[in-house]
Amino acid sequence: MADKNKGEVEIHGKVYLTVARRIDDFRKSEQFKGWSIETELVSAEDSMVVMKSTIRDSDGKVAATGYAEENRSFGKINKTSALENAETSAVGRALAFLGLGGSEIASADEVSTAIAHGSIKDAMEPILQHNEAARENFDSIYFIKEYIKTGDVAGVAQIWLELSNDIKEALWVAPTKGGVFTTEERAFLKSDEFAQARKEAA
Repeated sequence: MADKNKGEVEIHGKVYLTVARRIDDFRKSEQFKGWSIETELVSAEDSMVVMKSTIRDSDGKVAATGYAEENRSFGKINKTSALENAETSAVGRALAFLGLGGSEIASADEVSTAIAHGSIKDAMEPILQHNEAARENFDSIYFIKEYIKTGDVAGVAQIWLELSNDIKEALWVAPTKGGVFTTEERAFLKSDEFAQARKEAA
């Protein structure tokens, strides 16, 4: 079981050490007395930052290295601190390769960040696809709504059949999540009456 007071974090059943914990273990260990941690900026482009960390023994020989990259467009913190985040991750990885990572190479910091980035992307992807489909098919959506309003089931069916399955899937987002069709319109598009009209129009 992870002990947060000791820099341990449990994520999906695995225990990860924070970078701060790894550095603390490194500084306190007699085994690494006189050793050093160095960091180096490898590259810094418009969106990406790459950092390298090198651990040297008391004789100046390289004992371990670690690299990390961060994207400035991922999250508010990275907009101003991508370099710092990459540096922290690089140090954490170098220490892990030195043997101070517990059972996992990735640090708790890295895993938490990766999960956050993935969650945000997964949550945003459907609405981004929906918005693109709505822009590209504005006229079709307009007439579908108008025909539903006037009760022209055959007209709705004809336009609906002209849309590709990918477009239909992209547009099928609940109104509570920004979808273009209202709850009533979605109910109509799922009705038996509309299903029959689609068969007749096919």
